[in-house]
Amino acid sequence: MGKFESREEDMGGTDWRAYFDSSCLRVWHLNGKERTFKIVRVTRLTSEMVSGGKKEVKKQPKLELTDEKGRNVPLPLLLNKTNAQTIARMYGNNPKAWEGKLVTLFPSTTSVGGEDKDCIRVRAKAPSQRAQRGQQMAADAEPSTPAPEEPTREPGDDTDEPPPGALETDHVAH
Repeated sequence: MGKFESREEDMGGTDWRAYFDSSCLRVWHLNGKERTFKIVRVTRLTSEMVSGGKKEVKKQPKLELTDEKGRNVPLPLLLNKTNAQTIARMYGNNPKAWEGKLVTLFPSTTSVGGEDKDCIRVRAKAPSQRAQRGQQMAADAEPSTPAPEEPTREPGDDTDEPPPGALETDHVAH
C-alpha cells in the first residue's frame, strides 16, 4: 500500500497555471514581464506521443538557460519553429553558436485553430551590450546556484510544443 504525503507551498505565482507541474518553461512563468536569459546549452529533445492509437515523434531544440544573476533556470525552454527562426536570424543557423548568447523572452499570443492562445516569444533584437555586460558581471560576482522554483515557458497549445503531460519527464516524481 502506498503512502500519501502532502506539502503546502506559497508559489508566489501570478497565474494559477504556475501551480501545476511543468516539464518546460511556460508563458505564465514570466509573470507578465519580459525577461532576458543567457543560453547555456542547446540540445534536441525527442518526444513520443500516442494519440488515438497513432504514434507521433516530435523533435525540437531544447535550451538550457541562466537568469540575470547567472543562476540556472530549473526548466528548459523548448523552441517552436517561430522562436528558433527568430534566434537564428540574430545569431546564425548553427545552434551551438547560440550558446553564451542572450535572448529576451516576452509573453504574447498566437492563433491556434482560430483561437488565441498564450505563448512565449523571443524578441527579434539581441539584448543591448549593457544587458550583456550586466549578465556577465552578475555571473562573475556570484557562483552559479540553482534558481528558486520560478520557471518560465509557453503553453502546450503552441503548434510546435508537446502538450502538458505528453513528455516522459512530465511523469517523473520530483
